[in-house]
Amino acid sequence: MCGERVILKQILEAREKRVRTQIELMNIFRMPLVSFTLNIPGKDKSSYIYIKVHEMGIYLLEEELGKLNINIVNKMVRNTAAGAEAFLSINMDPMHLKKITVSIEEKNELGRLFDFDVLNTKGENISRIQIGLQERKCLLCNENAKGCGRSRKHSIDDLLNKVNQIIKNFNEH
Repeated sequence: MCGERVILKQILEAREKRVRTQIELMNIFRMPLVSFTLNIPGKDKSSYIYIKVHEMGIYLLEEELGKLNINIVNKMVRNTAAGAEAFLSINMDPMHLKKITVSIEEKNELGRLFDFDVLNTKGENISRIQIGLQERKCLLCNENAKGCGRSRKHSIDDLLNKVNQIIKNFNEH
């Protein structure tokens, strides 16, 4: 149990550092920020395969922005105990940016694993509801994902099996 406590502490510290990084980048660049992670349950968030999935998410975002001739002003990618993280400062309307990231989450097979947070210049997270969409659905039961997560409705093993099935299906295509 002691080892699990250490890992949990490292994950929580990495999440706190992520928030500090977001604030620093917002203060430096003074433009909307995409903070990109993966929705991976459990304590192993940095496996090679998850890093590759994260890289695919960055590639898809860069591809969509490229189609619109939108430049990424600053990009930072790192791996932490909480998993792979990317921070992209992008000088465009944050609502439009959120629509782009949600379309990637919705249209790509791996999109269910992507977690693109878009922060406006005040550091406020733009929600799906603000752009006229419903909140994210659970991987397993199609109910509200946050509600299922908070109530721990599903086991970590069941969620991880679904995550790994999504990755396997993607790799087979």
